[in-house]
Amino acid sequence: MVGDKEAKLNSLPTTKIECPKCGYDEAFWWFLQTRSGDEPPTQFYRCAKCSHTWRSYS
Repeated sequence: MVGDKEAKLNSLPTTKIECPKCGYDEAFWWFLQTRSGDEPPTQFYRCAKCSHTWRSYS
């Protein structure tokens, strides 16, 4: 679950990736260390159109 801090993202970099919910082709992205320090970080995406948020494990 994305916390309140990440819920108000508006100055993040964007990338061309298709939203799995609405199909829009642009999303904001950021990394968070969600597991132990020896594991790679998790990359999150938020659709620039519908605000759907999903993750990609690196």
